[in-house]
Amino acid sequence: MDPKTVEQSHRPELDISRIAPDSGQVRLLRRISNAREPGFVVVIQRSVLQAVHAHGESDTSVEICGVLVGNVYHDRISPYLLIEAHIPGDKATSQQTQVTFTAETWDSIQKEMEQKYPDKKIVGWYHTHPGFGVFLSGMDLFIQDNFFNLPWQVAWVYDPIARIDGVFVWHEGKSEKQDFLIEEDLGEWGYDFRAKLPDDQRPTTVETRRDKRMRSFRWITGVVLAFMICFLGVWFLLRYLSEIGFRVRLPIE
Repeated sequence: MDPKTVEQSHRPELDISRIAPDSGQVRLLRRISNAREPGFVVVIQRSVLQAVHAHGESDTSVEICGVLVGNVYHDRISPYLLIEAHIPGDKATSQQTQVTFTAETWDSIQKEMEQKYPDKKIVGWYHTHPGFGVFLSGMDLFIQDNFFNLPWQVAWVYDPIARIDGVFVWHEGKSEKQDFLIEEDLGEWGYDFRAKLPDDQRPTTVETRRDKRMRSFRWITGVVLAFMICFLGVWFLLRYLSEIGFRVRLPIE
């Protein structure tokens, strides 16, 4: 069968509606991008989304891929998939209009999972469509059908030229596009594409927070100093006018 023309087989068991309401651990969602609706939803942390974008924009001449890492959780509303990290498929075979997960790619991903994410799962995969939109091609469907065929596993597509995203979930054995939510987080990126910088120049979350506090402090200090200078300037002006004969009643006298 030619994977470029493959059609997904009808497997009703592959459906997000079949995910149990109490799947996974209880976890309350923190700040999210939009209102939460009942039903299974895909949530990606902001830091991971930015990292996937950075990876996809690192080379727009070919498709780039990787896997998504996270877990299924539930809260008072319904179960949801939380994407908490990613692993780039650096050893995958990339072409202008398709990617291929090789055996070497999977070996590298499994080692990364064991070392960094032993308590998490591969919850899907991502790849780019530079300049030709968000959809699943025949090859994409082939990969989804054969390697990411659990009800909660998803396919993420990012067009780094148009800068648009889309996530595809299982509905009655078919991969269908669905809206997603973004959870604001303060975590580090799964991969920092500034890693080539020397260690003493590489920004960290702590340094970023400190810099933000310092900027706020400098701004407040500047406002206070400007107010004091203006106040003293007006006071001395009024004092001078009073001394040269103008009848000025100073409010503080």
